[in-house]
Amino acid sequence: MEGNTAQALVASNYQGCHEVATIDDFATSAAVLLQRKKTLQTVMEQVMIKDEHFGVIPGCGKKPSLLKPGAEAIASTFRLCPRYIITKSELGGGHREYEILCELYNPAGGFVGSGVGSATTMETKYRFRVGGGEITEVPVPKAYWDRRKNDPKGAAKVLRDAAHAAGIEGESFGTQKDDSGQWMVSTKTAEKVEHDNPADYYNTVLKMAKKRAFVDAVLTATGASDIFTQDIEDMPEVIPQAKPSPKSQTQAQAQPTPQEQQNGAQREISQQQIKAIMDAAEREGIAMSDLLSDARARFQADDIDDLSKLWAHEGMQLLQAINSRQIGTPTATSQMDQMPQGF
Repeated sequence: MEGNTAQALVASNYQGCHEVATIDDFATSAAVLLQRKKTLQTVMEQVMIKDEHFGVIPGCGKKPSLLKPGAEAIASTFRLCPRYIITKSELGGGHREYEILCELYNPAGGFVGSGVGSATTMETKYRFRVGGGEITEVPVPKAYWDRRKNDPKGAAKVLRDAAHAAGIEGESFGTQKDDSGQWMVSTKTAEKVEHDNPADYYNTVLKMAKKRAFVDAVLTATGASDIFTQDIEDMPEVIPQAKPSPKSQTQAQAQPTPQEQQNGAQREISQQQIKAIMDAAEREGIAMSDLLSDARARFQADDIDDLSKLWAHEGMQLLQAINSRQIGTPTATSQMDQMPQGF
């Protein structure tokens, strides 16, 4: 009897339905899609900067790769608010993996799209480090700091020449601080050894997974995949060619303009900047280890183990990230405060 009643109700509901919703009822018009694509192209041309918001990865086709700052610019343009669902897995041996689902919403709470990303301390660049070396008595030449960002090979040659001039043999050298805090040339072995404490990179891989999920979500929600590809500059161990295109020799040797100097381009970070960053971090309750982990991930530089290794413009970006609460775990209130308006 109950089964017959249920069947009757189903039949009654079906017969009383005069309209059946189809996928076409929810379709976005071609005019809206064209306008959205035009907006993306305008943002790319007028707002984004090559090698900062996007970059062409050598060996990975001509389509530019969307970087995190570029994804943030697009999300701000369309007023998208990200929400993250984080899954943590313990892998044994102290290693950890984060899988993140990033959902994008408009200010009215409507779901717009989603993306996924993962990162683990088992990835090569987090699992291994170059074997430790010995600190020499050779100070690190200033030319090394001038070249290490734009001309890594030239910077390595500066260290090698300084070591050879002091009678130290070898082909690979690094930098370490001595007991007095002075940067000195150090010997370096090519042998890779496992990090003895994977926990040092927990925050770094969490931020990396978050970034990957966010970029994927922005590409999916805005239909920008025909313009950009998923960012792959952080995966050189998977795709050996996946590194940002190096600046030309002319760009590397060009002197910064007065305006660029004023904005911190190619200048070493000052003690005043370092103090401002440390004060801001203390105010926000951000540990130094988390701050440095974020800097390494943000600027793709594994050798940042001290704020003094930042460039001045990087220090400005880091301070801005602290003040806008992009570092650390923001509260629900701060997330709502940062939520863009409209879509």
